[in-house]
Amino acid sequence: MSETEKAQVAQIRIARGRVKASMTRLESSFDELNTKNEISIRLSRLDGLFKEFERLDSTLSLEESELEEFEERYFNLSAKFNDKLDELNVLNLSGTQNLLSLFCSEFNYFELKC
Repeated sequence: MSETEKAQVAQIRIARGRVKASMTRLESSFDELNTKNEISIRLSRLDGLFKEFERLDSTLSLEESELEEFEERYFNLSAKFNDKLDELNVLNLSGTQNLLSLFCSEFNYFELKC
């Protein structure tokens, strides 16, 4: 391998390391996310990181590939984000139903009083 090729491989490894660091930050911030918008934004970022890692990793040899490990982290975190979104959707639906029930009971109370 020429010196130029070695330098290119080194640059790719550095770029791939940055993507892995971004993934770690997403994993670390998971418990702090409380809104659907925050989760959706991070899911979008996660998808972008996966595509970038895949692109970078594909330029390296099979021996140097870390795609399988990164995929596992990606799928686990993506599932956690989606599960949390589902939980928030259920909570919002439950809250909406409770408000509707309260409104209907108040409406019936006033209707009967008249």
